[in-house]
Amino acid sequence: MDIMIEDIVIALAVGLTAGVLSGMLGVGGGMVAIPGMVLLLGVEQHTAQGVALSAMMLTALVGAFIHYRQENVELSMAMWIAPTAIVFSLLGAWAAGMVTAEWLTRVFAIALLVIGCRMLLFSRGGQGVTTG
Repeated sequence: MDIMIEDIVIALAVGLTAGVLSGMLGVGGGMVAIPGMVLLLGVEQHTAQGVALSAMMLTALVGAFIHYRQENVELSMAMWIAPTAIVFSLLGAWAAGMVTAEWLTRVFAIALLVIGCRMLLFSRGGQGVTTG
């Protein structure tokens, strides 16, 4: 596999965008990194998800530490969410390995669409978003 300069530049841009949005918005860099790798670099869906998870593990730790220092972390809530997330991430990774890349890509795209629409249309309290 030949690595071209254009691919390196694209990968750096995807990483930069994913890291900034992950740290700033808490969205998880995979929402940017996975489509970036699949659509711009031609990486297979399973591989893109594995790479994104590996990279985001480190960025999540850094982001969580910064937010903790800014007193934006409720440790009691994190202690309830973390074990459940760990168990179900194992289950999810196992399930992802059982399906085709095409199916996995479609499920990922639908999930992003649903999450994006939900965030766009509803605020935290379920009220419509105001723009002015």
